[in-house]
Amino acid sequence: MSSVDQFASVFNAAAKTIFQYKPPVLKNTLIITDLESTAADQYVESAKSFFAKTKGPWDVLKKGDFTTVKDLLDIVGNKKPDLIVTYRHLHSEAWRWPHSLGEHLDVLIQVTEPPVAIMPHPDREGVPEHAMKNTANVMAINDHLTGEDCLVNHASHMTLSDGTLHLTHIEDDVVFDRYMEVISKIPEIDTDVARETIRKQLLSEPSAYIDSVEEVLSHELPNIKVIKHVSHGQQLEEYRKSIDEHKADLVVVKAHDPDQQAMNATAYSIAVELRTTPLLIV
Repeated sequence: MSSVDQFASVFNAAAKTIFQYKPPVLKNTLIITDLESTAADQYVESAKSFFAKTKGPWDVLKKGDFTTVKDLLDIVGNKKPDLIVTYRHLHSEAWRWPHSLGEHLDVLIQVTEPPVAIMPHPDREGVPEHAMKNTANVMAINDHLTGEDCLVNHASHMTLSDGTLHLTHIEDDVVFDRYMEVISKIPEIDTDVARETIRKQLLSEPSAYIDSVEEVLSHELPNIKVIKHVSHGQQLEEYRKSIDEHKADLVVVKAHDPDQQAMNATAYSIAVELRTTPLLIV
């Protein structure tokens, strides 16, 4: 390696992404249900209590207000909410099976701009005791947490003023091992050194970013506790384990990557599997 390359590597390794605090403006909330009047009113009060940091005004859709996906999208387009609160399988009995979000929610997440909160279905059993009470314990997760200011800003905004914000980054062992297998076939690269140094660098960047989040929030939201979770493993399994272990009240995930329209695979898998944990997709 030339001295120029060495200098560039040292310089790049020292460069750090710093969190920029910019809380979202969530004034107008739309709660979407497929319930009749009394049940819908009860659900609305539950949602308002859970999202206590979102003051409203609140708008509500009930069973007779829409039927088709187009009906729903037209209403959302006209109302232009800052936040949507709903649950999977609107106008469907398929909530009993853990294989999708239902066509209304699938399309809604793909084509609308405001963040969407997916709550447990009103008829769902097995909701944990701590769930649906408040947002004292919020967890933000992403494949690439470094630089995801929007994700962290939404998560911190939703966290109660004296609550706990968990920031979680898991490096995918499957991807890492595939690249290490390729590196092991290149004679010029010491595989053991590469394995150690690459893994260390992959974990150090999100760790440093979370440190910057903690530093900034110590001034902006001083009573919120920030906890760092940076490790490697099978991503979905590790995310599930962390959510259960820390009893997350709300999980915040990023919906789309910049170069694609569809919801990214990790976010969709979490959305489908977390049937008893409130989820905010931004």
